Amino acid sequence: MRTNRLAALAGAALVAGSAAAGQDARTSDSLERSFASNGRIRMDLSAGDYRISGTTTDRIRLEWSVQAPSQLSRVKVDASVRGADAAISTDSPGNSRFKVVIQVPERSDLLVRLTAGDLRVESIRGNKDIELHAGDVDIDVGRPEDYKHVDASVWAGDLTAAPFNVYKGGLFRSFDWNGNGPYRLHAKLKAGDLRLFSKASE
Repeated sequence: MRTNRLAALAGAALVAGSAAAGQDARTSDSLERSFASNGRIRMDLSAGDYRISGTTTDRIRLEWSVQAPSQLSRVKVDASVRGADAAISTDSPGNSRFKVVIQVPERSDLLVRLTAGDLRVESIRGNKDIELHAGDVDIDVGRPEDYKHVDASVWAGDLTAAPFNVYKGGLFRSFDWNGNGPYRLHAKLKAGDLRLFSKASE
C-alpha cells in the first residue's frame, strides 16, 4: 500500500513538474480590454516589431512574443481604459525579437510613440499622430479624401506617399497636404523608410 502511495505521489509530482515546465517554456502572451469606437488611444512603445490594425469589435487586444522563454517574464505590457481614452505601454528586454500585434476599434484616434523598430498601421479611420526614432513605417491612410491635413517627414531615408503622389529620398524630406476631410495625419521618422499607402488600392 505504501509503495503504491509513493508511486502515486511521484507521478503527481512529475505531472506538475511537466505542467510548470510547459508554462515556463512559453514565449507569447496576450491581454484584452473593452473599448468603444471613436475613442483616443495613446501608445508608448519600446523597441520592437509592431502591427496595429483596426477591427469591428469594441475592444483592444494585444498579443506579443519574444525569442526565448526566459525573456517573457521581463516584458511589461499594460493597457488602461478611462472612458473614451486608452493608454497602451510596452517595455521589453533588448535582443528579444519583441513582436506585438495590437487590435483596436477601426474608428479610433491614435497617438503612437515608438523608440525604434518596424511599424505597420492599417484599417483604422481616425486621426493619426505617429513618431519614431528609427525603423521602417507603413501607414494605411485609406481614402485621401478623408483627411483635412497630412504632414510627413523623414530626416534620413525614403518618403513615399502614393495616395498623395509623393516620392522622395535622401535627407530631410517632408511634405504637407491639405484636403476637406475630417481627419489629420502626422508622421515623423528620424531614420528609415516611411510609406503612406492605401490598402484598398493594393
